Amino acid sequence: MQAKTSDRLLGLFLILLAVAFFATIIPWQAQAADYGWLKPRTLPRILAMVLGLCGLALLIRPPGDVRPRRFYWARAMLFAGVLVLGLAAMSWLGFVLVAPPMALVLMWLAHERRPLWLVLGAAGMPAAIWFTVVVLLDRPLP
Repeated sequence: MQAKTSDRLLGLFLILLAVAFFATIIPWQAQAADYGWLKPRTLPRILAMVLGLCGLALLIRPPGDVRPRRFYWARAMLFAGVLVLGLAAMSWLGFVLVAPPMALVLMWLAHERRPLWLVLGAAGMPAAIWFTVVVLLDRPLP
């Protein structure tokens, strides 16, 4: 029963965080721009609403105790190392060259082995991020 209570508290926290993002942080931090098809505040506000809806789902119907039995520090450190090296490499080589292999390595470290999901994660997500940032938001990527 303890796990469901902590899940509900996390859901409530995510809802409050989403409201704070939507009402205060995003309007304060997002620039006003007159160019681009998608305004700078639109996508962050959509993502804040998604965060709030996920929090609501967690509040209403918590999944229960699905935590792993052990925490593997070495794998977590390797995961963090790949993230740090990948982000550093993006500043030298650019997003387009670094993001797909970095996503593939991170998915592999998370024990994803299904070929379709690996392709979607390593090719589809970087492509969706590139399209959103470069085309819709009219912003450059490194």
